[in-house]
Amino acid sequence: MPISDVLQHPVHTYVQAAGEIEPARAESRMSAYIYGDILVLAATAGVSRGDIHSGRALLVVLGTVLSTYIAHALADIVGAALTGHSLSGIVGDELRDSIPVASAGMPSLALLGAAALGWPATLWAQSLACAVLIARLGLTGLVYRRLHSGMSVHRGVRFGIAVALVAAVVVAIKLALTH
Repeated sequence: MPISDVLQHPVHTYVQAAGEIEPARAESRMSAYIYGDILVLAATAGVSRGDIHSGRALLVVLGTVLSTYIAHALADIVGAALTGHSLSGIVGDELRDSIPVASAGMPSLALLGAAALGWPATLWAQSLACAVLIARLGLTGLVYRRLHSGMSVHRGVRFGIAVALVAAVVVAIKLALTH
């Protein structure tokens, strides 16, 4: 499978789903996609070479994915419950809408896991994992363009670049203040 398919598959899934589900569901999925990418990027960028060699980096990323998945689902469930939705009707939807958080962790888990086994080098694995996450964030501009059909491709690309840049600033702030 070409790398372009790997990077675009999650985005394509959410764009396609946006036409088939209500706007609130599409919004929740995109929120999980972006939120998950940012937090996994911070976790991936924040681990040391020693953490990667020992496998501890996998626990850091996995812990980030699981805690973010649960937090995102819980926040959306509480928000929906406060607006009058029945809990029995929304729990499944919110758990499903939070799945993009898990997809955010897969590239980092695969690359850091391979590096823990000895190939590729830790710096390459960490750098590539971060690059994949930044690319995923940049692809949100294509999703935005798809949902706002009157938008030009150029404007959609600029939107995606802006999302990726703001996310990079958020990650830099998190790393500077917490590591």
